[in-house]
Amino acid sequence: MEFNIPGKTPTVLVVDDNPNNLKIVALTLRELNFKIVIATNGKDALDLVERTNPDLILLDVMMPEMDGFEVCEILKSEEKNKNLPIIFLTAVGEKSKIVKGFELGGVDYITKPFNKEELIIRIKTHLELKFTRDELQTTTDHLSDLNELKDRMFSVIGHDLRGPLGNIKMTLELLSKGLFEYNSDDYKETMSTLVQSSEEVSELLENLLGWAKSQSGILKYHPEEISMDSLLESTYFMFKGNLTHKNISFEPKVQDNLTVNTDSYMLKMIIKNVMSNAIKFTHEGGNINISAESVNGDIKISISDNGVGIPTEDIAKLFNEKEHLSTYGTNGEAGSGLGLKVANSFATKMNGKLLIDSKLGEGSKITLQLPVK
Repeated sequence: MEFNIPGKTPTVLVVDDNPNNLKIVALTLRELNFKIVIATNGKDALDLVERTNPDLILLDVMMPEMDGFEVCEILKSEEKNKNLPIIFLTAVGEKSKIVKGFELGGVDYITKPFNKEELIIRIKTHLELKFTRDELQTTTDHLSDLNELKDRMFSVIGHDLRGPLGNIKMTLELLSKGLFEYNSDDYKETMSTLVQSSEEVSELLENLLGWAKSQSGILKYHPEEISMDSLLESTYFMFKGNLTHKNISFEPKVQDNLTVNTDSYMLKMIIKNVMSNAIKFTHEGGNINISAESVNGDIKISISDNGVGIPTEDIAKLFNEKEHLSTYGTNGEAGSGLGLKVANSFATKMNGKLLIDSKLGEGSKITLQLPVK
């Protein structure tokens, strides 16, 4: 009988106070290339379960101080062990007690002296059942996560798209009626509102797409060498119009010839989202600084502003996937709260982290810290 779970090397914990029994079981399982862990009493068995996380336990019923039933009852009282298969090892005269073992959570029993073929078949059967059940649970959990992601996305779409789309609809209706003289102040203001609302919709949809890819596991990490000078220069030109519109000064500071080996798409999305937030929550006439440097073996990219800052109680919510924190910028710009969630998720995939230092009314500094390699 072959073991039908490819790529798996099972760990089996054998618990018996009889050295001869341990020897027989160990020799049998070594033929299968299983990893074997041995305990000679109940107390050691409980300790080894914590340390080795076995896939199956062969558990002797009759042991001094703590018998197999007590060990099983303690293990099965913990949620994490509910699917851990326990096969009892019993003497012929102990069969009448095995019903108690089933009631406590055991899945099978083997009588001593052991029959080698029976021992192998029972172990393999329960290991295959265990691994199949684990895979089904993983699939179920993943589907549940995807369903929860779908619900959160619909919530964001319903809540945060309604505002800018409503503005676009209303603005287009006004323009279609010819109520504004071309190039008049009212016309320019109306067009500015239309552009801003369109940008908000575009940003939200881009973040929703990035968030969905990240949460569903579709997005893969593809590192490449990136020049920080070129990246920050392109960042400036991307946001030049927004900076000019709010009269915000922008000062980049990059260490000479600095490069980073990481995923270009993820890095650009992080900087874009953090930069967008900085502009959104900085008052007209404010300033934003961006820096990139190598510090103690890490690359640190920081974007700081002298804007409104973030309340201390809200900082933890910014990275919480289940929290929805929707706010408005200093000029009424809509914010879905997705930007920093996407940035933090991407930072994690890049083996880095996003750090926030903010004081209400004084501004914020958000730093992306990445390993050099």
